[in-house]
Amino acid sequence: MDRLKILQILPMYHPEGEKVLNQLAEVKKFNEFNEQQIIQFLDNNIVDGIILRAPAAITQAVLDHCTGVRAISGAGVGLDNIDVNYATEKGIAILNAPSLNSQATAEHTVSLIMAVMKNIPSFNEETKKGNFSYRDGRYTHEMHGKKVGLIGFGNIAQKVGKILSAGFGMEVTAYVRTISGEREKLAKAMNVELTTSIEQLFQESDIVSLHIPLQKETERIIDRSLLSLMKKEAILVNTARGGLINEEDLIEVLENGDIIGAGLDVFTQEPPPKDHPFFRLKQVVATPHIGGISMEAAKKTSVTIARNLVSALDGNDVPTIVNGGSLKRKVHGLSPQ
Repeated sequence: MDRLKILQILPMYHPEGEKVLNQLAEVKKFNEFNEQQIIQFLDNNIVDGIILRAPAAITQAVLDHCTGVRAISGAGVGLDNIDVNYATEKGIAILNAPSLNSQATAEHTVSLIMAVMKNIPSFNEETKKGNFSYRDGRYTHEMHGKKVGLIGFGNIAQKVGKILSAGFGMEVTAYVRTISGEREKLAKAMNVELTTSIEQLFQESDIVSLHIPLQKETERIIDRSLLSLMKKEAILVNTARGGLINEEDLIEVLENGDIIGAGLDVFTQEPPPKDHPFFRLKQVVATPHIGGISMEAAKKTSVTIARNLVSALDGNDVPTIVNGGSLKRKVHGLSPQ
């Protein structure tokens, strides 16, 4: 029986995942993403499945050359680098790996909150320079008793809320579009208040943390109109997707001193340009989209997506297929186009 043919675009987050993938299938790996090279490869080779990580992208142009491709897997939760709707039209299953990096991302979110509230990067930099007196006249901010507003109430947001509530005695409010009975019951058990007013959340919160996917309706949703509602001593943290924020508006708010600062793990363009205005602002703590890539999460996620992709191609019903209900044919027993 012929081995499955997998196209891998960019290294996986952990070598153990690549080891498993190569054991289960014949893999062609591209260490760099060039759309035309990928299209050329697809035109000249049999490919059953594709596995990729950002900034590689599966666009309509790529999908038009995916003859024979039956399943495509992203490297994590987010799928904004894959045109899921167009892939669904072509009968291609799209997989992700939800929840596996939620603990890592939640911990990173809290770390960014603390780094901004305590101004750790600046104190670290100045102390290492021997400038011990940098502390004079400067203050950090306590977290205890403050109010944190979570945009979204999924796995990561719930973990963040739990850490901040139990560990720091913070009041937690989560913005959701609708409040179901089940969601309300869960929130109550976690001592979290739910709201359908994003404006109220921005007005009342000392910390606003983003935990929603990037979609057409959420793109640049955090703009001047919302940022202008924030308290002067509030901070904004984003470990979700950079495209959720109108970066020009946030830069203006930060430059004007309208909020304390921001903790950013994600950017509209990744990698961001070296001269990005965020990087000259001391009140911004920036990390390179590393929130979900702890050693533990990277290994677990990489192995899981490798196994799930092969399992889906073998005709098994895999729960991480995000478009299973929309496919024109059943995912079970996937057949080539």
